[in-house]
Amino acid sequence: MHNLFKDLAAKKEEIIVSSRTSSDATERIMRMVSSTVSAETEGYMIDLYANLVDRVKGDDFFKDPEHLNAFYRLNLRDDMNEKYQFNIDSIDTYKKGIQYREINNIYASVGAAAGTFAVGGILKFALSRVLNIPFVIIIAGALVAACAAFFAIPTRNKKEYRRAVDRFLADLENEILDWLVEVEVYFDEKVRTLYK
Repeated sequence: MHNLFKDLAAKKEEIIVSSRTSSDATERIMRMVSSTVSAETEGYMIDLYANLVDRVKGDDFFKDPEHLNAFYRLNLRDDMNEKYQFNIDSIDTYKKGIQYREINNIYASVGAAAGTFAVGGILKFALSRVLNIPFVIIIAGALVAACAAFFAIPTRNKKEYRRAVDRFLADLENEILDWLVEVEVYFDEKVRTLYK
């Protein structure tokens, strides 16, 4: 995960240098970060799910085929895929181009419902409810919120803008790691309901 965010920080720098305005930079960074993090996180989720399933299969309780079938009937993979939509190809917002106001409004309303504006908190909130908001939009919204104050700042203040994006990337990395732990906790809680 750390290497992913190091790469994003390097690409972010290239975008800032080649962008005329902070708005242009933010849009390009938003697209790059949200799509990359979404794709990579989907991969982490697949790996995490496979490891958790292996752990379940290794448990003596699930050596009984009836118990193992009950586990599979939980459809935890489908459950998690429904809660976190990772595929950006089908998202109209990405086809048409992301509008700051639209992303910001979605993120603000989800953040208000979750009681937090931290990505990790919103993703944890999604675990307990079906949100019908793609993962990529949550990441994009967080970046817009983090950089909103810099949209109107002239190029002379690129140093502060860089700091805001760097701070966002560092926070996002930590929040994604925390969220993956929450996914494991959620999985374990669901599995525990099968023990009788």
